[in-house]
Amino acid sequence: MRMPTTAHFKLRRKQFLAAIDTPVLLMAGDWIPRNYPANPGPFRADSTFLFLFPDPEPNAAALFDPKDKSVTLFLNERTAADALWHGPSSSFAAVKRAIGVTRVAKRSDLAGVVKRQLGRRRARTLAVADPRATAEAREICGDKVDFADASRIGDPDLLLAVAKLRNHRLPEEVKEMRLAARITRDAHKTAMAHTRPGVHEQELYGHVEGTFAKHGCVQAYGTILSVRGEVLHNHDHSNEVRRGDLVLLDAGAELPSGYCGDVTRTWPANGRFNASQRDIYDIVLAAEETAIAMIKPGVRYGDLHFTAARVIADGLTQLGLMRGSADDLVESGAHAVFFPHGLGHLIGLDVHDMEGFGDLIHYPPGRTRSAQFGAAFLRLDVDMEPGMYVTVEPGIYFVPPILHDAALRKQFRGQVDFNKAERFLKMNSGRGFGGVRIEDDVMCTDRGHDVLTSDVPKERAALEALIGSAV
Repeated sequence: MRMPTTAHFKLRRKQFLAAIDTPVLLMAGDWIPRNYPANPGPFRADSTFLFLFPDPEPNAAALFDPKDKSVTLFLNERTAADALWHGPSSSFAAVKRAIGVTRVAKRSDLAGVVKRQLGRRRARTLAVADPRATAEAREICGDKVDFADASRIGDPDLLLAVAKLRNHRLPEEVKEMRLAARITRDAHKTAMAHTRPGVHEQELYGHVEGTFAKHGCVQAYGTILSVRGEVLHNHDHSNEVRRGDLVLLDAGAELPSGYCGDVTRTWPANGRFNASQRDIYDIVLAAEETAIAMIKPGVRYGDLHFTAARVIADGLTQLGLMRGSADDLVESGAHAVFFPHGLGHLIGLDVHDMEGFGDLIHYPPGRTRSAQFGAAFLRLDVDMEPGMYVTVEPGIYFVPPILHDAALRKQFRGQVDFNKAERFLKMNSGRGFGGVRIEDDVMCTDRGHDVLTSDVPKERAALEALIGSAV
């Protein structure tokens, strides 16, 4: 599968060097054992390293020095043992020519080379998922970075410099995102086509993962495929799909370049929406399409979220599940009884792009997360800019622990008809209604927006025509 060109990566490294004023040491990370040292999980380089280098090798590192505009890439030595187990590797000279860096050095010489080149100058670094690589970078640079703590993942100025580059896609990166969207579309359509009462979630999950593999991709995150759609991050696939169920699929393909998709669709197991499913589905679809239509440069992402929330509140009021004006319901937070999460997030090399960098990136100065139930989970509140990618994913869920929560019942007793909501928990022969979520990946453009995942069916008629068509 193709990757962005050498020229693209050279440009990105040049931009990064121009954005920093002190040396920076980046770590790709290494194989991380799955259960014993010789049995690692799949290698996946740190996303910022992927942003700057094509197809990084395990255990690679790179020193960026703005003083002389040099980039030194550190790689494991080529040995006969490695060739035996993993196949031959390109020589350092060949890698230097192919990638276009200043020099390639032995990974074992990393600390010594950094010390000799920098002298009394200090390098900054970023924590990565591999704890050994982070510990080594911490020792070399003296930065007390910690991958598990967003406030310590790296120097704030360095994080902002990385985010500014990663948040604005160049043409080759846009092509990667479009390709990820197309492969994600194929996986969703395949799952829809194989859905029928009596099939198991695991089988549909297999169709999704098989589609990714066929295209040389992996899952960008743990695929959610469940008839228990009211559990937001449900990775269990053990249920049998029954006639009255709604199937919720939240899945996205990740390319070898790291760019990925993230799409959610919900559809009826038997191929036809019943009246209750139709009513809830149409509200969620209206909320999603209303929010997407607003996206353009300068629009605040938080405004998208609360607009979608008002559409949901208004729709649920018309169904008798809520009482009052949409504005009042959203202001009080009552809508979050049914829509208890944020509208979406950044997407790119991470499915929740740069979420590890914390609210420094996702909440600009002067903006902070709400303490209100539901709104507290809004991951993003930036002003949209051209080249920025976000997901838009409103939902309505009937969650027993929320609907039975005594404090919420007391707080919203005049705004939520909990008795009527209880009927949804008893639907479908007691299995409950579940939930509906609809999600697309959207790029902000100079003139408005572009929905990359618009080819994934979401209109009710299109879904009904596809469900079960492969059976």
